[in-house]
Amino acid sequence: MAEGQDSSLIHIDDAFDSLPDSIILMIFNSVSDVKTLIRCRAVSKRFNSLVPHSDSLFLKVDCVISSDSDSDENSFLYGFFKSVVKSFFDLISPILVQSESQNSPAQILRQFIRIQRLEIEFPTGDLKVERIGGVKWRAEFGITLRSCVILLFRGIRYESYDETAVADGFDFIEELKSKVFLTISTLITASARHHVLAELIEEHLEMESLVLRDREGEGVVEMDKDGLDEWRKSRERSGEDGGGVAAEGGEWRRTRTRVPSTTVRMRHLPRVELRRGMWIEDATLVVVRPTTNASKDKTDDMEKENDEVALRTFEGDDVYGEAVGALLKKGRRYQLEMNSF
Repeated sequence: MAEGQDSSLIHIDDAFDSLPDSIILMIFNSVSDVKTLIRCRAVSKRFNSLVPHSDSLFLKVDCVISSDSDSDENSFLYGFFKSVVKSFFDLISPILVQSESQNSPAQILRQFIRIQRLEIEFPTGDLKVERIGGVKWRAEFGITLRSCVILLFRGIRYESYDETAVADGFDFIEELKSKVFLTISTLITASARHHVLAELIEEHLEMESLVLRDREGEGVVEMDKDGLDEWRKSRERSGEDGGGVAAEGGEWRRTRTRVPSTTVRMRHLPRVELRRGMWIEDATLVVVRPTTNASKDKTDDMEKENDEVALRTFEGDDVYGEAVGALLKKGRRYQLEMNSF
């Protein structure tokens, strides 16, 4: 009996060894989890040599960014509205990037030599948008911000509502300042997360897709192939110019990417009624794009592009996608220009 079992195991081992490397790599790419793949390197010499060639990876990390201090956030709002947008960043605590940690994403991923698609997940608590209610956002970057779509809301309700109370108890104009504050907080969060990716982009030139998301599902920073190529070319030019963009801005440039001058378009509804008896209270859709992209001669085209960007951001999400569709159709419109910061 023992001999039969041994021969069966030998047969299985031989069958697995007969698989070509390309099939093994397809399996590794399906696994994708970096920690699991690193453990696989201890299985055999063959696995040890093939794992570094995996090109589709998912990395879950415990801590990437931490706050330097716990300042009173109420003072941020007060200070901001006593000043202009460009001075806002001076009022918040700096965010420190722990790039020297041996457990940093860059250190861990140096074991892989041909990463093409990478997704990183980390706790929201490392860098989050402070707010009351809910926020969902997605930001696309190249060398700097390309677009950011934000959905702000006070809450999702299932119970019956008093429409008169909602209308009488809410004044959007009075709360517009807090919406702008949350938008700026989101942009700072997104630009700090984007900055964390710099070391990875420099070390993995073959990368075509990079996504950084938080574990709680609040926000996503993404860079596609065009964005990654733009980042690399800009860094090459800045190096040839003796520092250029990288040196501009002083000490704070070490903590986040600079946000360019932007056009902010908002759509708001006090209540968005959804299917299945749900409704969203105080819903605001915010689309932020660099001002240079907003040609006055092509306003209609830009509006259409903004709508497409917003719908694409929440594509596949029944609840939030439906809310965005309703806001685009019926939401009251607001627009403002924001200085670079």
